[in-house]
Amino acid sequence: MCRYFYKSLPILHVFLAIYEVICGIVRITIFSPTMNNRSYNNTLFNYGTTIITTTSVPELQTVPQIVAGFIIDGISSLAPITMGVFIDFIFFWFIYRILRLCRTWHHQPRTNCHLRHLLASRPIQRFILFNCNCPCYIARPKLRFLVRFLFITISIGLRLLAIILYATAPTYNNYEFSSRTQKLSGICAMTLPSSILTLLLDYYHFRVWWHYVPSCDQNPFYRRYLKKHRRFIPYHLMGANRNEIQLWNEPCELGQFCLDRTLEHIMIFHFNTYTPTPRWSDVPDKDPFTTTYIGFHRTDALAAVNIAYTDFRLSTTPPQMLGFGIYFARSIFHTQFKARRDGAVICAEILMGRVLEIENGELENVSNTDAWHQTFDTIYYRHPTQPLRDEFCIKSNQQILKWVMCIEQPYDTNVVQYGLLTEFADTQCGCI
Repeated sequence: MCRYFYKSLPILHVFLAIYEVICGIVRITIFSPTMNNRSYNNTLFNYGTTIITTTSVPELQTVPQIVAGFIIDGISSLAPITMGVFIDFIFFWFIYRILRLCRTWHHQPRTNCHLRHLLASRPIQRFILFNCNCPCYIARPKLRFLVRFLFITISIGLRLLAIILYATAPTYNNYEFSSRTQKLSGICAMTLPSSILTLLLDYYHFRVWWHYVPSCDQNPFYRRYLKKHRRFIPYHLMGANRNEIQLWNEPCELGQFCLDRTLEHIMIFHFNTYTPTPRWSDVPDKDPFTTTYIGFHRTDALAAVNIAYTDFRLSTTPPQMLGFGIYFARSIFHTQFKARRDGAVICAEILMGRVLEIENGELENVSNTDAWHQTFDTIYYRHPTQPLRDEFCIKSNQQILKWVMCIEQPYDTNVVQYGLLTEFADTQCGCI
C-alpha cells in the first residue's frame, strides 16, 4: 500500500467524475433535437406503377423507450450530474471575475483565495462524489464500503438497463436515427469502466482501514500472515478513541454486560479496562475440548509482527510466575503491569483445555517449570483480592485459535502518514 496513492484517492475520484461528465454532455447533445430530416420517402414499384410513401421519423425525445433509458441513465449518474453543476458554477465564477476585471480593472486576490479554498475543500469533494463521512464510519470501515458498494452496484445496474433500452429501441428503418441510438448506448457503455474503477478505489480505501499494515512491518511485497492472524487494527480505532457524546461513534452501550465476543468489537468498541469473559471459575458449562476464553497479550511491535508471520513463542526465560508458556491477562489495562515489553497489544481467542486454577500458596508448584505441561493445558492464577488482575498461562500456541493486533502510536507511523487520524476531522454538517 502506498500513502501517496491513498492521499490522491479524492483526486482520482474527481477525474473519473469529470470523465463521466464529458460522456454525459455528449449523451445530452445526442439526445437533443438536432435531426434535420424528420421524414424520408419510400419508393415502391408495383406492376409498373411507382408508389411513393412518406414515413415520418420521430425525435429521440418522443420515443418512450429512449426517454425511459435517458431518465434511468440520469438517475445512475447522480455523482457526475453534481460534478457538472459544480463545474458550471466554477465556469460562471470565472466569467464573473473576468467581466468584473474588465469593468473595474481592479484585481482582488482574496477572491482567488476563496476559489482555491473551494476547489481544495474535502467536504465539497465528498458531497460532489456522494461519499458520506458519517461518524458511524469511523469505527466501521466495512459498513462504509458496503454502502458504497451497494450505491455503485445499483448505478451500474441502472446504467446497464439504460444501455439495453438504447440498443433495443426502434430505428424506424432510418440510418441517422439508428446511428444516434447506437451512439447513446455506446457512450453510455464507455462510462461503465469508470464506475468499476470507482468501486476499485473504494475497495482500496476499505483495505487500507480494515486490512491495515503498520509501518513496523518491513515486508512490503510478500506478506503471508498466519490464518490465525485476523488483522492489525490501527491505533486510532481502539476503544479509547470512541466518543460517548458523538452519535454513532460511541463505545458499546452494553459495557461490561456485552455478549459480543468478536475480537474486533472488543478492541474497537470497549475501553481497555473491559474484561470480555468472567473469571474462569465463573464460566458455566466448561468443556476442555470446546470452551474458549478471551485473553490479552502485550509485547513489543517487532515481536507482534513476527507473531503474525510465525505464531506465538513460549516464554522460557526465568523468572516465570506461572511456569513456561504464553501469558495472557483478562483486560488490556492489566497487561501493562505484567508484560516485560511494550508497543503492541494482542487480543486472542484461546482454547483453554484442561485448566488448573491456583492461588498464591500454590505458585511455587508451577513457577519456572514446564512440568505441569504433562497434566494440564492452562494454569489460571486467581488473584486473592482483585479478580481483574487474574492471569493465565497456556502451554502451546496451538491453543490460540485467532487474534487481532494493535501496534501502539509511538511504534506505528502509518496512521499519521496516510492521514487516517485526521480523515474525519474536517467533516461538515455531521456527515459530509
